Amino acid sequence: MAFQIFTDTSSGMPKKLREQYGIDYFRMGLIINGDQKHGDLDYEEFSREQLYAWVKDPNVTITTSLVTATEFMEKCEKYLDKGIDILYIACTDALSGTRGVFELIRKDLEEKYPERTILSINSCRAEMALGLMVVEAAKLRDQGKSIKEVYDYIEQDKQNYHQVGSIDTLKYLKAYGRVSGAAAFFADTLNIKPLIMADIYGNNYTFKKVHGPSKAMVECFNYVKENMVEGVTDVVYLGETMPGEAKAYLKKRIEEELHLKTEEYIISPIVGVCCGPGMYGCWFKGKTVTEKGAKK
Repeated sequence: MAFQIFTDTSSGMPKKLREQYGIDYFRMGLIINGDQKHGDLDYEEFSREQLYAWVKDPNVTITTSLVTATEFMEKCEKYLDKGIDILYIACTDALSGTRGVFELIRKDLEEKYPERTILSINSCRAEMALGLMVVEAAKLRDQGKSIKEVYDYIEQDKQNYHQVGSIDTLKYLKAYGRVSGAAAFFADTLNIKPLIMADIYGNNYTFKKVHGPSKAMVECFNYVKENMVEGVTDVVYLGETMPGEAKAYLKKRIEEELHLKTEEYIISPIVGVCCGPGMYGCWFKGKTVTEKGAKK
């Protein structure tokens, strides 16, 4: 193996994809009523149903936590000890401090393994926009590209990955400080559904607001239609936190009208906790993202 590619829980990458491309990942954490659990992509410590039962329970307190230094060290050294370099494609810095922790650990690892190359990329994305970026990196690696060549390519290419979706209620984003209490109250009261995308900085950017869930699904489809690129957009990943109507609606229209392949997957527990059980979206590669929300 030329080098090992890592991502993290926020990528949402299904096990099948991780195994196909030899991807490893760092686990973020969930603290549920003081009990520390891993944010496992395969829901091995708890089921998806249990997670959202906790989310909806007013007597349960859930917070998210970054990848620990121990997790970084142990997983990296497993490869570094074998002479394998590491490329970590991380959740957007705008929403997570995880890559910052990795960069601190990287300095210690470079002192211990001075002959090895250890790099990280701020993907400016999450979920399968990040996952597709990781797949692209793995394909380049398997074609014989060096770790530096892959790093440079992904840095230049990362603004071509899209994530767009909506949520049933803003109360969970409010709880995690993503929107104001007043904004959440009036949006939910008036049945306003935000259309959310990732801007160039990796922030969640509300680019449109519509009345009602049906219009939100239509606008989500329209976003894919407007930002797909023939020959580039070969697959659209469809995800949701808990089963609803949106995924089936989007799958039918994207396949029948846009003639694109779709793949379904389960939203990662870290993103799911912050967005709530009524979140859904589309992730794909297409036109270059140029939208700028408020830089944080």
